[in-house]
Amino acid sequence: MSSGQQRGADVLLVASHAPDLAGMRPYLGERLDGVIRNVRVRAKIVGMGMAVAAAAAARGILAVQPRAVLMIGTCGVYPNLPQYRPHDLLVPSRAQLVDHAVLAVRASFPEPMQTVAETHALMSSALRACHPRGHLAPVASPLAQTTDDTLAAAITPSTGCEAENLELFAVAMACRAADVPFAAALGISNIAGSTGRHDWSQFQRDAVSSAASAVAAWMHNGAQGLPHN
Repeated sequence: MSSGQQRGADVLLVASHAPDLAGMRPYLGERLDGVIRNVRVRAKIVGMGMAVAAAAAARGILAVQPRAVLMIGTCGVYPNLPQYRPHDLLVPSRAQLVDHAVLAVRASFPEPMQTVAETHALMSSALRACHPRGHLAPVASPLAQTTDDTLAAAITPSTGCEAENLELFAVAMACRAADVPFAAALGISNIAGSTGRHDWSQFQRDAVSSAASAVAAWMHNGAQGLPHN
C-alpha cells in the first residue's frame, strides 16, 4: 500500500447478498462496520453471479485496501458425501471454475485459461479450527446452480470439489489480481441437485449464523494468518 493510500479496514468481509451477512450483526452491529478484538472489519455485498461479484470485489478492495478479504456465505455440498451435515462449516482450500458443459465433454476450457485459485492456507486452516464441525475442502464455482441430481453426483469424482458456491472463484480471482490474501467461511445449507433450492430456504439462516460464529471466533482468537501491517 502506497503512502497516499489509507486502509479502510483490516478485513474486507464480502457476501453475495444481504442475508449472508445477517449472522455478523451481533458482532459488528447493524452497519456491519466495526472492530472485533483490534481487527477492523468492513462488510460489502458483491452481488450474485461471477461477473458481478468479481467487479464489485475489485472495487471494494480498491476502496478499502484491506489486509485480507474474507467471504462469508453458504454452499451446497455434492451428493454421496456423508461427512457433511446442515450448518457445518466448509472452508475452501481452493476455488475451482466448473462448467457443466465441460464436464459433459461438450465444451472445453482453453489451456491458458485460469480455472483454479488457492485460498490463503494459514487463514483457512485457522478458520476451520474455529468450528466444531469445520471442514477444509475444494469448492466449485459453476456459472449456474447445479439442479440435476445425476450431474451433481458426477462433479466430485470429476473435479475433487466437494461443494459449490457461485461467487467464490470470482472473488478469489479479484483478490489474486490485487495481491490480497483471501479465505472464505461457508455454511452448508443444502445438497446440490433437485432439492437444493428448497433446502437452502430452510437451512440458509442457520448456515450463515454458523459461518459467522466461526469468523468471529477466528478474530477473537487473534485472527491467525492475517498478514501484519
